[in-house]
Amino acid sequence: MFTIRIRAIVGIMIFFGYFLIYIARNNLSVHIVDMAQLVKRDEPEFNVTIKYSTVRSGMVDLVNWDSMKMGKLFSAYHIGYCICFPIFHNLADRLGPTWVVGIAGMLSGVMSCLTPAAAYSTFWMVFMVRTIEGFCAGAMQPSMVQVLRYWVPPTERNHLIWAYSGVTMGTFATYIMCSAVHYYSRWSVGFYLAGSLQILWAITWVFVVTDVPRKHPCISERELTYLINTIGTIFTIKLTNSRTPWKLILKSIPFWMVCILNFGYSWMIISLCIHGPLYYSKVARYNIYSASAITAVPFFFRLVLGTILIYTFHYYKHKPQIRRITHIRKYFILVSHVIPGVMVTSTWMLHVIPGPVLLSTAVALTAAGMDLTMDLCHELTPMFMNSINTVIKIIGNTSGVVISLCVGSVTQKYKHLPHVWKHIWCFHATVLLISGCMFLIWGETEVQHWNFTRSVRAHPKYLAKPSTTMSDIIEVDEDKSSQTNMTPESNL
Repeated sequence: MFTIRIRAIVGIMIFFGYFLIYIARNNLSVHIVDMAQLVKRDEPEFNVTIKYSTVRSGMVDLVNWDSMKMGKLFSAYHIGYCICFPIFHNLADRLGPTWVVGIAGMLSGVMSCLTPAAAYSTFWMVFMVRTIEGFCAGAMQPSMVQVLRYWVPPTERNHLIWAYSGVTMGTFATYIMCSAVHYYSRWSVGFYLAGSLQILWAITWVFVVTDVPRKHPCISERELTYLINTIGTIFTIKLTNSRTPWKLILKSIPFWMVCILNFGYSWMIISLCIHGPLYYSKVARYNIYSASAITAVPFFFRLVLGTILIYTFHYYKHKPQIRRITHIRKYFILVSHVIPGVMVTSTWMLHVIPGPVLLSTAVALTAAGMDLTMDLCHELTPMFMNSINTVIKIIGNTSGVVISLCVGSVTQKYKHLPHVWKHIWCFHATVLLISGCMFLIWGETEVQHWNFTRSVRAHPKYLAKPSTTMSDIIEVDEDKSSQTNMTPESNL
């Protein structure tokens, strides 16, 4: 008899949650090309500070956004995200992660629907709307992870990688969907569509998902028993963070090397997400439909290549009879950081402007680092992986603020000329290259001494149920499923 696994439904909802978060995050990169009404590519200078309007379907499109204003809009989302993420990383357990996700998702959808009205109003209204959307994403992501900790046994998380592929799939789908919107309708429809889908998902989430399995009205007794027996004791994030030896961690060179490694990784990916459509349409001279599709290509290959590499690595890791390769993670860094960094920075010495093939190949190769940061956090400190990964993720997302403001400042002063963008892309690749080289020299992949300085002791109120064989269940990152060598006594 076929039985519906509730934890599989929870995984599906998490997939679409990440999928819609990243559509809301990246859709402005495509729509802003029409929103700002940049100058036509056949004009002598690529000056984006213009006063230009046109009438489409009886509505006047907003104009007069220069490069610096667009940079501020791109940074607004990341500002809200970086502010909110550390707050709800701790509060989700206390407030109830299911309702946090539902309310934040609903608010994010409403803000997306209000974006066109804000654009027709004032620039700062759009900035505020984007900041709130980032704030909502910063509340949703750690809260969805909190739900996952109670629903998915560690032994099954390697098989739940498809739920986290919503991140890359959402990024890929954003540019395809936005391109279709521009072809068949107006840019404002893209915001209405993304917002409506997120509102619908948030309503469904509240009715389908619960904080813990025992509260779900439709879960079978068999599945509930299985989850209790395989998950066991779950410590709250707040309790784990309260025991974290921050003074020792902040003095640890290996910790900072992982921070730098992830910062360079995020820098390269975010740079293409933000400026890919603008660069390809206004500098490389593709129409907006082709520019969006070209921006999506490397994320499709990241999804395919990353999934293959992750499953291959886990197969290798859990087969002790296979000969171990020393420092295997550093070989992954060569592929994800060093090689793409060298490929793009080499154009600095050539009379070549980075084009779609070069940039797409470079970004696709970063797939080798999709779950690398979380895996390194686990290697450095299995006990406090949640805590350090939160700090590393926040630092990595600040790259979105820096990139947006810096590129906006440069293009405001030197215009959107091909040789200006050549230097911009080479600088992005240099950040990726330097971060990889620094880790190869000073990074480590062994458990650090500060991992054993304190321990998280169980307290009755922190127990989901009397534990069996597993304890201290750890958080899972958006691109990663946690590893464990344990095998469940039974499976459904």
